[in-house]
Amino acid sequence: MLFFIKLFLTSIAIINVKIAIASEAKTGLPQLDLNTYPSLMFWSIVSLIIGFILMKYLVTPNIKSILNSRETNIQNDLVKAKTSNQEAEKIKQSIIKNQEDIRSKSQKIISNSLLESKQTIEKKDKEISAKLELKVSEAENKILHTQNIVINEVISSAEEITANIVKKFTNIKYDKSNIRKAIKLASKNLLTEK
Repeated sequence: MLFFIKLFLTSIAIINVKIAIASEAKTGLPQLDLNTYPSLMFWSIVSLIIGFILMKYLVTPNIKSILNSRETNIQNDLVKAKTSNQEAEKIKQSIIKNQEDIRSKSQKIISNSLLESKQTIEKKDKEISAKLELKVSEAENKILHTQNIVINEVISSAEEITANIVKKFTNIKYDKSNIRKAIKLASKNLLTEK
């Protein structure tokens, strides 16, 4: 501020000297007329001082407040971004953990299901094998029973036929018990040959 006062006083002194010199000769260009210099210098200095005061107290503080608020907004946004990033990482880790849990549970369920189905298949296989063996043994028993019935019928028919043949072709006296023993012996020999 002191500098401006010294500058103002110096310029007034120069202007006074020039006014004295210019008053002697009034001819020439109007821009070089030294009579208008003091008022021009005064208003120039007043304008500069007003401009300086406006810049210092109105414009610059507004710019500083805008810059400060911008900086705080940037810092707040950075903090929010960092917390959001941390939360996203936590969520990611929980999702990965949940996926691993689900994967292990599904593997357990699959292995249990395979074990149960294997046990069920083995149980059904045993049941079917037991039923088949029972049916086979029943069928064998029926076949043996039927075979025995047929053999007995054949033997009884053979006894009758043998008795009739012996009677028709020979005059030999026969005993039915002997014929029965002979036919049974012959049938046993035939059955064992098969």
